[in-house]
Amino acid sequence: MKRRLTFLTAGIDALFTVVLGNAVLLGPTTLIWLFENDPTINWFVAYRTSADLWLAAQGTDIVVASSKILGMQVDQFTIQFLPLGFTALLAWLAFRVGRRFSVTPQLWPAWTGSILAYGASALFLSSTAYDSAIYPINWQGTFLPTLFFSFWMLIGSLFGTSAQQRLLDLPVAAERQQFKLWWQEKWRNTGWVIRAVASPALRAGSGVVLILLASSATLLALMVGFNWINIINFYEALQVSVLGGITVTVGQIAILPNLIVFGASWLTGVGFAIGDGSHFSPIGAAAGPLPNLPVLAALPPGQLGVGAMFIMVPLLAAALSTFAVKKHAAEIRFEFANPFWAALSLGLSIGLVAAIELGLLGALASGAVGPGRLQLVGVSPFVLGLVTFFEVATISTIAAFYVAKPQRADHPLLTSSPRG
Repeated sequence: MKRRLTFLTAGIDALFTVVLGNAVLLGPTTLIWLFENDPTINWFVAYRTSADLWLAAQGTDIVVASSKILGMQVDQFTIQFLPLGFTALLAWLAFRVGRRFSVTPQLWPAWTGSILAYGASALFLSSTAYDSAIYPINWQGTFLPTLFFSFWMLIGSLFGTSAQQRLLDLPVAAERQQFKLWWQEKWRNTGWVIRAVASPALRAGSGVVLILLASSATLLALMVGFNWINIINFYEALQVSVLGGITVTVGQIAILPNLIVFGASWLTGVGFAIGDGSHFSPIGAAAGPLPNLPVLAALPPGQLGVGAMFIMVPLLAAALSTFAVKKHAAEIRFEFANPFWAALSLGLSIGLVAAIELGLLGALASGAVGPGRLQLVGVSPFVLGLVTFFEVATISTIAAFYVAKPQRADHPLLTSSPRG
């Protein structure tokens, strides 16, 4: 594919990604405008709402001017919240754009065309979505979605494998080869401790996080099942039509990953907040006025006796994940001569990986969703990372005495047996 054609095709793909991402939001809001809204309200309200949500899902702050909400005067506030379900969809669409061009002779024309097209679209949407009552911060709406798209598109083009490449075994782009060589060279130049520990630590630390997220999702499903009557009561209190109820449900699905991350934080004992002054943890719960969102009827109660049992989940996850990487710790068992330092290096590394990953997820899942006390929703990433590190590192270090115990010293003089 020639450079000019690659440039144009990548730009069209980026524009299609923008259209598809906005259509997912604009479709439901348009239906509500058509069938349920005040006829004096024009369609641009639905358009601006979908554009604001699209921008917010990529990190743009949405400013709500001082006004009356439900008859109460509310000062100006800012919405800073990523609905991670929709954010993940946009990331996947960007990844697909990059993956499609992994077999082109050169990637830079595709990078240039897609980034320029996406950036121009973001500028257009952030400008046309402006309204004095609710508006995105324009520079953020231009640059943050573009950076978001660029990151995932580059990941797709450098690491993704297109269907053409799998079926036809086509040669990869020059930039992919250069990046691979650069990475291999950097990896060879790292210290032997990092090379030995990195693979099992990444596997085990990520395993801990996955177990926590899976446990949180299971707990959330059980709580929804046990509290279905309260959830129905919440829906009835909203007094919405069938179409409005479907829209509320879709919105809750968009924030479902956020709730799962909150649940993972709850399992570690750190807990989470739904508004300033509230706190939910396994050992106790203090709830203030909550948003009228049906899924919040499934918030877990905090009881000291039962909560202690749930705090065992991250400890068990650390032990299981550490034991599971025994076959990947062969290099540790070969390189290290001292079992204490081998176990300590692996255990602390697993704890660090789990803490960084869960802390980042906590930061992405948390934010501000409304005025006043609702400017604080979610978890404290630093506290979550710190507690996760101590919990996981302690158990993983103990388990690593079995997993990473050196088989023999690496020095030939120490491994040779004396002759009698």
